[in-house]
Amino acid sequence: MFLFLSESLDLKHVIRLRSALGDQKFEDLDLVIHSGGGSIHAAYQVVELLRLHAEHVHACVPLYAKSAATLLCLGAEDIVVDELAELGPLDTQIYEEKKGGKMEFTSALNPFKTLEQLRKFSLETLDIAVKMIAMRSHMDLDECLKHAIEFVRGTTGPLFTQLDPEKLGAYSRALAVGTEYGARVLHRSTSWDADKCTDILEKLVHGYPSHDYIIDYHELREMGFNVSLFSESERAAVRSLFGVITTGRTVVHLVLPRRERQQRRAAESEVKTS
Repeated sequence: MFLFLSESLDLKHVIRLRSALGDQKFEDLDLVIHSGGGSIHAAYQVVELLRLHAEHVHACVPLYAKSAATLLCLGAEDIVVDELAELGPLDTQIYEEKKGGKMEFTSALNPFKTLEQLRKFSLETLDIAVKMIAMRSHMDLDECLKHAIEFVRGTTGPLFTQLDPEKLGAYSRALAVGTEYGARVLHRSTSWDADKCTDILEKLVHGYPSHDYIIDYHELREMGFNVSLFSESERAAVRSLFGVITTGRTVVHLVLPRRERQQRRAAESEVKTS
Protein backbone atom coordinates (compact mmCIF):
# COMPACT_ATOMS: atom_id res chain seq x y z
CA MET A 1 0.00 0.00 0.00
CA PHE A 2 1.55 3.29 -1.10
CA LEU A 3 0.61 6.47 0.75
CA PHE A 4 2.66 9.33 -0.72
CA LEU A 5 1.14 12.69 0.16
CA SER A 6 2.45 15.98 -1.16
CA GLU A 7 -0.40 17.69 0.68
CA SER A 8 -1.72 17.63 4.23
CA LEU A 9 -3.30 14.33 5.25
CA ASP A 10 -7.07 14.68 5.64
CA LEU A 11 -10.39 12.88 5.24
CA LYS A 12 -10.24 12.74 1.44
CA HIS A 13 -7.12 10.58 1.62
CA VAL A 14 -8.84 8.23 4.06
CA ILE A 15 -11.74 7.87 1.61
CA ARG A 16 -9.34 7.20 -1.28
CA LEU A 17 -7.57 4.59 0.83
CA ARG A 18 -10.89 2.94 1.64
CA SER A 19 -11.71 2.81 -2.06
CA ALA A 20 -8.30 1.32 -2.92
CA LEU A 21 -8.64 -1.42 -0.31
CA GLY A 22 -12.19 -2.34 -1.30
CA ASP A 23 -13.31 -5.53 0.42
CA GLN A 24 -9.89 -7.18 0.32
CA LYS A 25 -8.34 -8.76 3.39
CA PHE A 26 -4.65 -9.44 3.95
CA GLU A 27 -2.52 -11.39 6.35
CA ASP A 28 0.35 -8.92 5.91
CA LEU A 29 0.23 -5.42 4.47
CA ASP A 30 3.26 -3.18 3.85
CA LEU A 31 2.37 0.50 4.19
CA VAL A 32 4.94 2.64 2.34
CA ILE A 33 4.64 6.17 3.74
CA HIS A 34 5.91 9.53 2.60
CA SER A 35 4.06 12.36 4.35
CA GLY A 36 4.69 15.54 6.26
CA GLY A 37 1.57 14.90 8.33
CA GLY A 38 -1.76 16.66 8.57
CA SER A 39 -4.88 15.78 10.52
CA ILE A 40 -4.19 13.54 13.52
CA HIS A 41 -7.81 12.39 13.27
CA ALA A 42 -7.32 11.29 9.66
CA ALA A 43 -4.10 9.49 10.61
CA TYR A 44 -5.93 7.58 13.33
CA GLN A 45 -8.66 6.64 10.82
CA VAL A 46 -6.01 5.30 8.44
CA VAL A 47 -4.56 3.10 11.18
CA GLU A 48 -7.99 1.76 12.11
CA LEU A 49 -8.90 1.15 8.47
CA LEU A 50 -5.72 -0.80 7.81
CA ARG A 51 -6.29 -2.85 10.95
CA LEU A 52 -9.69 -3.89 9.63
CA HIS A 53 -8.13 -5.10 6.37
CA ALA A 54 -4.87 -6.68 7.54
CA GLU A 55 -3.78 -8.99 10.35
CA HIS A 56 -0.32 -7.43 10.40
CA VAL A 57 0.72 -3.96 9.20
CA HIS A 58 4.36 -3.08 8.48
CA ALA A 59 5.30 0.61 8.13
CA CYS A 60 7.98 1.38 5.52
CA VAL A 61 9.49 4.88 5.45
CA PRO A 62 11.85 5.73 2.55
CA LEU A 63 12.34 9.37 3.54
CA TYR A 64 9.94 10.83 6.11
CA ALA A 65 6.72 10.27 8.01
CA LYS A 66 6.44 13.39 10.15
CA SER A 67 3.90 14.72 12.64
CA ALA A 68 0.53 12.93 12.21
CA ALA A 69 2.18 10.48 9.79
CA THR A 70 4.31 9.27 12.70
CA LEU A 71 1.07 7.96 14.23
CA LEU A 72 0.75 5.67 11.18
CA CYS A 73 4.08 4.10 12.14
CA LEU A 74 3.01 3.67 15.76
CA GLY A 75 0.07 1.62 14.52
CA ALA A 76 2.31 -0.93 12.78
CA GLU A 77 3.91 -4.04 14.28
CA ASP A 78 7.28 -3.01 12.91
CA ILE A 79 8.91 -0.06 11.17
CA VAL A 80 11.40 -0.37 8.32
CA VAL A 81 13.33 2.76 7.41
CA ASP A 82 16.01 4.05 5.08
CA GLU A 83 19.19 5.56 6.48
CA LEU A 84 17.80 9.04 5.70
CA ALA A 85 14.32 8.35 7.04
CA GLU A 86 12.86 10.43 9.82
CA LEU A 87 9.75 10.46 11.98
CA GLY A 88 8.73 13.38 14.16
CA PRO A 89 7.13 14.46 17.44
CA LEU A 90 3.35 14.21 17.96
CA ASP A 91 2.76 17.69 19.39
CA THR A 92 -0.43 18.94 17.73
CA GLN A 93 -0.13 21.84 15.30
CA ILE A 94 -2.60 24.73 15.65
CA TYR A 95 -3.49 27.04 12.76
CA GLU A 96 -3.65 30.50 14.29
CA GLU A 97 -3.32 34.17 13.48
CA LYS A 98 0.03 35.81 14.13
CA LYS A 99 1.04 39.47 14.21
CA GLY A 100 0.03 41.29 11.06
CA GLY A 101 -2.91 38.95 10.47
CA LYS A 102 -0.76 36.22 8.98
CA MET A 103 -2.09 32.69 9.54
CA GLU A 104 0.37 29.90 10.20
CA PHE A 105 0.75 26.60 12.05
CA THR A 106 2.29 26.59 15.50
CA SER A 107 2.89 23.84 18.02
CA ALA A 108 0.29 23.53 20.78
CA LEU A 109 3.29 22.81 23.00
CA ASN A 110 4.73 26.34 22.64
CA PRO A 111 2.85 28.10 25.49
CA PHE A 112 3.66 25.22 27.84
CA LYS A 113 7.36 25.48 26.96
CA THR A 114 7.07 29.21 27.66
CA LEU A 115 5.45 28.49 31.02
CA GLU A 116 8.17 25.96 31.80
CA GLN A 117 10.91 28.51 31.09
CA LEU A 118 9.15 31.18 33.16
CA ARG A 119 8.95 28.82 36.13
CA LYS A 120 12.64 28.02 35.80
CA PHE A 121 13.55 31.69 35.46
CA SER A 122 11.43 32.63 38.49
CA LEU A 123 13.04 30.00 40.71
CA GLU A 124 16.53 30.97 39.59
CA THR A 125 15.75 34.65 40.19
CA LEU A 126 14.37 33.86 43.66
CA ASP A 127 17.49 31.88 44.56
CA ILE A 128 19.81 34.68 43.41
CA ALA A 129 17.73 37.36 45.14
CA VAL A 130 17.78 35.54 48.50
CA LYS A 131 21.56 35.16 48.34
CA MET A 132 22.14 38.80 47.34
CA ILE A 133 19.85 40.19 50.06
CA ALA A 134 21.48 37.94 52.68
CA MET A 135 24.97 39.07 51.63
CA ARG A 136 24.09 42.77 51.70
CA SER A 137 21.97 42.92 54.83
CA HIS A 138 21.76 41.53 58.36
CA MET A 139 18.28 40.05 57.86
CA ASP A 140 17.50 36.48 58.83
CA LEU A 141 16.59 33.92 56.13
CA ASP A 142 12.82 34.31 56.52
CA GLU A 143 13.05 38.07 56.08
CA CYS A 144 15.37 37.69 53.07
CA LEU A 145 12.95 35.25 51.49
CA LYS A 146 10.04 37.63 52.01
CA HIS A 147 11.81 40.47 50.19
CA ALA A 148 13.08 38.13 47.46
CA ILE A 149 9.53 36.93 46.75
CA GLU A 150 8.39 40.53 46.36
CA PHE A 151 11.27 41.16 43.97
CA VAL A 152 10.39 38.09 41.87
CA ARG A 153 6.70 39.06 41.86
CA GLY A 154 7.58 42.48 40.50
CA THR A 155 10.05 41.28 37.85
CA THR A 156 8.61 38.03 36.51
CA GLY A 157 4.95 38.40 37.52
CA PRO A 158 4.06 40.59 34.50
CA LEU A 159 5.48 37.90 32.20
CA PHE A 160 3.06 35.31 33.59
CA THR A 161 0.09 37.63 33.03
CA GLN A 162 0.81 37.62 29.28
CA LEU A 163 -0.08 33.92 29.08
CA ASP A 164 -3.68 33.29 28.02
CA PRO A 165 -5.33 30.73 30.38
CA GLU A 166 -8.06 29.98 27.82
CA LYS A 167 -5.46 29.26 25.16
CA LEU A 168 -3.51 27.05 27.57
CA GLY A 169 -6.66 25.03 28.20
CA ALA A 170 -7.49 24.67 24.50
CA TYR A 171 -3.91 23.71 23.63
CA SER A 172 -3.80 21.20 26.48
CA ARG A 173 -6.87 19.47 25.03
CA ALA A 174 -5.29 19.49 21.56
CA LEU A 175 -2.16 17.78 22.88
CA ALA A 176 -4.31 15.25 24.71
CA VAL A 177 -5.77 14.13 21.36
CA GLY A 178 -2.37 12.96 20.11
CA THR A 179 -1.67 11.27 23.44
CA GLU A 180 -4.98 9.39 23.44
CA TYR A 181 -4.74 8.25 19.81
CA GLY A 182 -1.15 7.22 20.41
CA ALA A 183 -2.12 5.18 23.46
CA ARG A 184 -4.80 3.35 21.49
CA VAL A 185 -2.60 2.38 18.56
CA LEU A 186 0.38 1.39 20.74
CA HIS A 187 -1.86 -0.80 22.87
CA ARG A 188 -2.98 -2.66 19.74
CA SER A 189 0.35 -2.84 17.89
CA THR A 190 2.80 -3.60 20.74
CA SER A 191 3.04 -5.79 23.80
CA TRP A 192 4.13 -2.86 25.97
CA ASP A 193 2.50 -2.32 29.34
CA ALA A 194 0.61 0.87 30.18
CA ASP A 195 3.60 2.52 31.90
CA LYS A 196 5.87 1.95 28.89
CA CYS A 197 3.24 3.38 26.50
CA THR A 198 2.79 6.41 28.77
CA ASP A 199 6.54 7.09 28.89
CA ILE A 200 6.90 6.84 25.11
CA LEU A 201 3.94 9.12 24.42
CA GLU A 202 5.12 11.65 26.97
CA LYS A 203 8.37 11.85 25.04
CA LEU A 204 6.71 11.97 21.62
CA VAL A 205 4.18 14.65 22.59
CA HIS A 206 6.11 16.77 25.13
CA GLY A 207 9.75 15.69 25.13
CA TYR A 208 11.34 17.19 22.00
CA PRO A 209 12.54 20.78 21.56
CA SER A 210 10.78 21.43 18.23
CA HIS A 211 8.13 19.99 15.94
CA ASP A 212 10.72 19.53 13.18
CA TYR A 213 13.00 17.46 15.42
CA ILE A 214 14.30 14.34 13.64
CA ILE A 215 13.46 10.98 15.16
CA ASP A 216 15.69 8.57 13.26
CA TYR A 217 16.48 4.86 13.25
CA HIS A 218 18.75 5.05 16.32
CA GLU A 219 16.26 7.10 18.34
CA LEU A 220 13.46 4.65 17.52
CA ARG A 221 15.64 1.74 18.62
CA GLU A 222 16.50 3.44 21.90
CA MET A 223 12.81 4.01 22.59
CA GLY A 224 12.18 0.30 22.08
CA PHE A 225 10.34 0.22 18.77
CA ASN A 226 10.63 -2.82 16.53
CA VAL A 227 12.61 -0.99 13.84
CA SER A 228 15.06 -2.10 11.17
CA LEU A 229 16.83 -0.70 8.10
CA PHE A 230 15.87 -1.73 4.60
CA SER A 231 17.79 -4.80 3.51
CA GLU A 232 20.39 -4.61 0.76
CA SER A 233 17.97 -6.15 -1.73
CA GLU A 234 15.28 -3.58 -0.81
CA ARG A 235 17.50 -0.52 -1.16
CA ALA A 236 17.35 -0.47 -4.96
CA ALA A 237 13.55 -0.32 -4.80
CA VAL A 238 13.77 2.43 -2.18
CA ARG A 239 16.09 4.50 -4.37
CA SER A 240 13.62 4.23 -7.23
CA LEU A 241 10.91 5.59 -4.93
CA PHE A 242 12.91 8.77 -4.36
CA GLY A 243 12.10 9.74 -7.96
CA VAL A 244 8.38 9.45 -7.26
CA ILE A 245 8.72 11.37 -4.00
CA THR A 246 10.48 14.33 -5.61
CA THR A 247 7.69 14.78 -8.21
CA GLY A 248 5.39 16.00 -5.46
CA ARG A 249 2.51 13.85 -6.69
CA THR A 250 -0.07 12.46 -4.30
CA VAL A 251 -0.26 8.67 -4.53
CA VAL A 252 -2.76 6.49 -2.66
CA HIS A 253 -2.44 3.12 -4.34
CA LEU A 254 -2.68 -0.57 -3.52
CA VAL A 255 -0.20 -2.83 -5.31
CA LEU A 256 -0.65 -6.60 -5.03
CA PRO A 257 2.26 -9.04 -5.52
CA ARG A 258 2.12 -10.75 -8.93
CA ARG A 259 1.30 -14.16 -7.46
CA GLU A 260 -1.51 -12.77 -5.35
CA ARG A 261 -2.94 -10.87 -8.33
CA GLN A 262 -2.99 -14.08 -10.35
CA GLN A 263 -4.63 -16.02 -7.54
CA ARG A 264 -7.32 -13.42 -7.06
CA ARG A 265 -8.04 -13.20 -10.78
CA ALA A 266 -8.33 -16.97 -10.96
CA ALA A 267 -10.71 -16.98 -8.01
CA GLU A 268 -12.82 -14.24 -9.61
CA SER A 269 -12.97 -16.21 -12.88
CA GLU A 270 -14.17 -19.30 -11.04
CA VAL A 271 -16.93 -17.30 -9.38
CA LYS A 272 -18.07 -15.89 -12.74
CA THR A 273 -18.10 -19.27 -14.52
CA SER A 274 -20.00 -20.94 -11.70
